Amino acid sequence: MTKISVVTACYNAADYIDVTLRSVLDQGYDGLEYIVIDGGSDDGTQEIIERYRDRLAYYVSEPDGGQYEAIQKGLSRASGEVMCWLNADDIYLPWTLSVVGEIFAAHTDIDWITGQPAFLNRRGQATAVYGGLGAYPRRFIANGWYSRDLGGFLQQESLFWRRSLWDRAGGLDLSLRYAGDFELWTRFARHADLVPVAVPLAAFRKLPGQQRSSLGAETYDAEVRAHQLPPPRLWRLAARGGVIARSLTRLLIRRRGPAVLYDEGRDAWRQVTTRRPIARAGLQFLQQQFALRRAGKSDGRGEVT
Repeated sequence: MTKISVVTACYNAADYIDVTLRSVLDQGYDGLEYIVIDGGSDDGTQEIIERYRDRLAYYVSEPDGGQYEAIQKGLSRASGEVMCWLNADDIYLPWTLSVVGEIFAAHTDIDWITGQPAFLNRRGQATAVYGGLGAYPRRFIANGWYSRDLGGFLQQESLFWRRSLWDRAGGLDLSLRYAGDFELWTRFARHADLVPVAVPLAAFRKLPGQQRSSLGAETYDAEVRAHQLPPPRLWRLAARGGVIARSLTRLLIRRRGPAVLYDEGRDAWRQVTTRRPIARAGLQFLQQQFALRRAGKSDGRGEVT
């Protein structure tokens, strides 16, 4: 069985940490190594984690230099063949670890994978699952084009990689406060294709105004730009046109690339290569955006972005 090392770094995460921990531990995956690094929480987070301490491979609560330093600390202790991290307000899905383990065991040429993007609200309700199987050209990722206004974010909680890729690329750049994951993916892409899997593997909990991604948006964007090559001019122009223009552009940019699909006849996860758009959200998503925009104009709730 493929050994998978999962790291969760947290600080004052009492509202959601229990759900996150259970989403990992309750899968009953025999090859799990779960490492939790707490930054010295004082809101009850430590008491929640203590309930699961005997099921954790390693746990420490002490002051640290921030999220990326804590993640790096956890991953430096990891011994699994496959590595990943899960933030303290996100979740894995019930099948995540078994699917990930099977894929890496069956396809030794795959170095990192991602699932279909899925999202939660603050109440833990699923609010969206993108159904399009996007292409992930290595050059696009290495150039930093999977960003807010261009290719869209790579969903960090859905990414899993081999230890050998981590070793080749090096660890996190601890000089970055917000875009450490973004920068790491650019280095991963210099070594290997990112292979999408045609099912969701995790869900990102959207907490506007509370998360680092929204509170530090200006710093994040500045760090992204520092590690981003200029895209083609037409793409830059489309990026300024709002969510609809960006989404249409992603649907028009098509590239060949690998993907992993489930083959019912063989009862196995198979790797294929097809030509696909880089978009993960299809025309149905655009229709929903149009509908929400129209509703916003009619009921005074504003425009969806």
